[in-house]
Amino acid sequence: MEPFDLEQTRRLAELAAVPQHLRDNVWSENFRHAAINASLVSFNPQISNGPDSFPYFQLALPDPGPFTPFSIFHVMDHVLQVGAGVVIHSNARRDGQPLWVFTFGDILSYKMFGDFAGDPEKIAHPDGPPNPQDRNFLRASPNETYLPAEARVAIGRFMRGPFRVPTPKVGLVTGGALSPRQNLLVNLRPRDYQGDRNKLNAALRYLSWFVPKTYGLMALPDDWSDADMVGI
Repeated sequence: MEPFDLEQTRRLAELAAVPQHLRDNVWSENFRHAAINASLVSFNPQISNGPDSFPYFQLALPDPGPFTPFSIFHVMDHVLQVGAGVVIHSNARRDGQPLWVFTFGDILSYKMFGDFAGDPEKIAHPDGPPNPQDRNFLRASPNETYLPAEARVAIGRFMRGPFRVPTPKVGLVTGGALSPRQNLLVNLRPRDYQGDRNKLNAALRYLSWFVPKTYGLMALPDDWSDADMVGI
């Protein structure tokens, strides 16, 4: 794939002109398709924190005239190395709502699967309903293919930082009672939040920013050991 495509820039400009209430699933799919290698402008600094406190590489549709091009495809490896997402603005003034916000997990997903939405196989063949009676769980460690080094570093940095987990770890668990069947497992426990499930679920939602949308993510049950989990 060529890193820069002015035709896709033109396509993004057309999509940006569509009123908000008309932006349906087809609009979203067309936007994501055009966004990957559209020629866009960046800023100084290139990366800044969004309202959600996560860092984003800032891109925008260019004004008329010459400009230095950037694209998601062009900056993808750098974005993953520094643990950031990408935001696309409708103009270089950044004076309105962003056209689109890509999380770190979205960018990772494109790098892994060629699709911002996640693993196409999982999307095409989702898991059936969970079976609460099936209490068999298989635990393992995610390999580099399933959870690349950039994601491990970014998740570990976040867990040591805002979450103050001194030794963050990750594992993999599969079970018929789970939805989805396979989940990344992190060494946050209910007891770390005094049993407050709302706070624990909020913490997991923050961590979900780092993984593809088709990945499950769950906390470590209080009675499970983390001895076989991998440090990150």
